[in-house]
Amino acid sequence: MANKSTKKGSKVYVCATAQNEDLDQAGFEGLLWVQVGKVGNTGDFGADSTMNSYNTLDEAVTQKQKGTANAGDPQIEVADIADDAGQVILRTFGDPLNQNNMAIKFERNDKPEAGWSNTILYSRGVVSGPLYPGGGSDDFELARYTIGLNQLPIRVNPADLTP
Repeated sequence: MANKSTKKGSKVYVCATAQNEDLDQAGFEGLLWVQVGKVGNTGDFGADSTMNSYNTLDEAVTQKQKGTANAGDPQIEVADIADDAGQVILRTFGDPLNQNNMAIKFERNDKPEAGWSNTILYSRGVVSGPLYPGGGSDDFELARYTIGLNQLPIRVNPADLTP
């Protein structure tokens, strides 16, 4: 059974083939995924809409509407490993001359019971980085990538995989 109180055991995957158009669930599921090794943090992402407000003379309460949604700019932090296949893909898309969108898949470790799948979140975006954080003598060599998501995440809830 999954650990339901922490992110321990969750995984991040990337696709080496550029994805510059929105994909549906089936499109994401058809991609070839490579796991990113030694991920320490995945950052925040999801639909975060701007809140537009306007005061009118005839209303006692400010009127509000949702504006444009931002899918997020999660920062993926890894213990830097030169030959990790997933990290190589992140570095490739992070090159300032590479303006392509990379597909990304987050797999939570949250299956409700044995025989079930985990929650999956798919998206795609441009990559900035790596940024190499400083630190002291006992710190790991880290690399941080920012993923500017250009598609709202598609969430696939856990499913029963037993026949």
